[in-house]
Amino acid sequence: MKKVHGSAATKAWLAALCISLISLIGISHAQSDLSAFAGRFTLTQPTQWDSAVLQPGSYTVRIWSHGGETFALVRDSKGRSVGIFRSGIDEGKRCSENALLIGEKGGQLRVYSLALASLGRVLVYDAALARKAALEARSRASQTVPVMVAKR
Repeated sequence: MKKVHGSAATKAWLAALCISLISLIGISHAQSDLSAFAGRFTLTQPTQWDSAVLQPGSYTVRIWSHGGETFALVRDSKGRSVGIFRSGIDEGKRCSENALLIGEKGGQLRVYSLALASLGRVLVYDAALARKAALEARSRASQTVPVMVAKR
């Protein structure tokens, strides 16, 4: 009778181990998506991205997705976090380069999209400004700031 109880405990332990391994594989796969894109860009003018104003200078950006939303972690040249910006809109593959798309709103330059040709995605951060820029079709009111893919 003890042998049967020990066998059941062993089976339960093995089942728990298998579930743990499957979970770890899923977590490591999700973490590999965390660094789906890493790049750098340089701004020459103060530019607003969501509620943060990025001053002229060099920045890095790392993109990851979670729960249907995509996040951009932006750091300055000293490695300090400037902000984490959320995009719930992915326009899909409509870009030919990696670039920040910037327009003017209320007299302030604003990031409205991040085009990631290497991932086939355009992430929208300001939908109204993105629509306006699409209508103006690259007028002087829109700017493109190249985003160089960071070496790993």
